[in-house]
Amino acid sequence: MQIEYVDRSHSNCVKYDAIKAKYGEDVLPAWIADMDVKVCPNMLEAFRKRIEHAVFGYTFRPNEYYEAIARWYEKRHGFSVEKNWIVDGPGVMPMMALFINVLTEPNDEIVIQPPVYPPFFNVVKRNRRQIVENRLKRVNDRYVMDLDDLERTLARRKIKLVILSNPHNPVGRAWTYEELKELAQLCSRYGTIIISDEIHADIVYEPFRFTTILKADLENVIVLSSAGKSFNVPGLTNGYGIVPNEKLRKLYNEALEAFELTTPNIFGTLALQVAYTECEEWLKALLEKLRQNRDFAYNFIKENMPLIDVSLPEATFLMWLDCSNLGLENPQKFFLEKAKVYLNNGADFGEPRGVRLNFACCPENLKKILESLKRAYDLLTRFGRDFEC
Repeated sequence: MQIEYVDRSHSNCVKYDAIKAKYGEDVLPAWIADMDVKVCPNMLEAFRKRIEHAVFGYTFRPNEYYEAIARWYEKRHGFSVEKNWIVDGPGVMPMMALFINVLTEPNDEIVIQPPVYPPFFNVVKRNRRQIVENRLKRVNDRYVMDLDDLERTLARRKIKLVILSNPHNPVGRAWTYEELKELAQLCSRYGTIIISDEIHADIVYEPFRFTTILKADLENVIVLSSAGKSFNVPGLTNGYGIVPNEKLRKLYNEALEAFELTTPNIFGTLALQVAYTECEEWLKALLEKLRQNRDFAYNFIKENMPLIDVSLPEATFLMWLDCSNLGLENPQKFFLEKAKVYLNNGADFGEPRGVRLNFACCPENLKKILESLKRAYDLLTRFGRDFEC
């Protein structure tokens, strides 16, 4: 099955149009986590049929929808999900916000693991909870969880929630069963619930494997996911959770009803159902294209910008660039001004010395982006801070 890249300009696209409107048409956007590919043809055909029906009234999620999720987890991830464990929602982050509100009180402390997806910071702070950082460590060119630090934190503070990014955004780790089991046992010992954001579960590269936190624990874990990232439909606002604990599930469903969030989006639910039943071959082809881009970007940076520390992503279509060795106060600002490349600002992830690169674009654009970064890098390393200014 073919993967087709598209020019997304002039489509009210956040990735391109919003950035070019603010910074100029010559800027190369390489930031927000969606892809420059057309959706699976099977999904597009399902959309066409729905559009031809020409009625877009209230809808519901049919039994086949939940069966598709359960079969997907069984087939792709080797875990048997009971359909009554599945809860609905408008997307991973709104669902996370609801769980935070029903499982904690204002000023309660919640652990996150920077550098990490910026909305994790926002959802804690905007709901008047306190962030406790359990920062990742870089060991032998690979990021790992600092579980010794986490245990000290759990032992001396009353932490109700740990928010996990699995696979991790932005460092690209596909956490192993052993890592997740140790994390789950630690949290269980202290009565702490884990909310696992598994939205990137299907973007994992051989020989690595995705492991759901559900394999490590059932009572104290909540999984949140959607088809948004893997099948490039994040604008269709649909998500789901897997919550084996009946008490936690009941609290969440009551909150969902209280906020009148039970009516789904027609195309969001249709997209997930088609994705999980008819688009596996498309996903396989996509992963190969992404792997090629990943390898090209990684090798280019290692060979041409050696002062930038980069780890080969095991998962996601995102690459974390640690620019500590460049001596820049704001590497995102530097590369925007000197390379005309818009990257995600590491400060938003809790690490201002880094930037995040999205490599899910056509190879020609990726080459332009990397060559532009290299030109700025070369001038910086040749002339130092004089060039930065």
